Amino acid sequence: MFESESQETLVNVEPRTELVFTTSSVMNTSLLFHHRPTLNIATKDAAGALTLITDLQTNELLVTIKRRTLHPDTVKFAYRYDGKAVKIKDWMQEGKMEDGRLKWTMNTPVGRFVWRKDVALRLALWAENDGLHPIAWSQLKTEYVPHALVLERGTEIFRDEIVASYLILEQQMRIEEKGYHRYRRVSRYN
Repeated sequence: MFESESQETLVNVEPRTELVFTTSSVMNTSLLFHHRPTLNIATKDAAGALTLITDLQTNELLVTIKRRTLHPDTVKFAYRYDGKAVKIKDWMQEGKMEDGRLKWTMNTPVGRFVWRKDVALRLALWAENDGLHPIAWSQLKTEYVPHALVLERGTEIFRDEIVASYLILEQQMRIEEKGYHRYRRVSRYN
């Protein structure tokens, strides 16, 4: 009789998930998984005050992100925090790393995770106690690969929080970059 292979080799487990953006926008787009629409991101106004993330398989609203002028910004998850809105500043706290760079610590039911800007990955997420192996990161668009959010295996349990936090931070970074480039254009002529 032949020795059987391990269960792991018999099951085709993908090491990571690549959620591909259908547009260059992170405010109004769909995310594809294996070329199939999986999530829809819809921002209801130009200012980005209300963003909805919907599961396209079930048509279920998963996340609501509200940005407000006079009140704190909030995020609401269908299956987290008893379905109640939480302040983004409490859920994802901005801070500084030892070297002075910005970081955002995300408090989730499965632990604490840290987003930080990265030269190679643009924006990457690590478990708070593991700064060596990111669990999610930006895949920037090139001639050969599309813009995507890449997630390591094992992140499925809080994927909605990863996607929501990535969208919040990526939008914030783009606004800052746009302001920086606008400032650079104006300052060159002064």
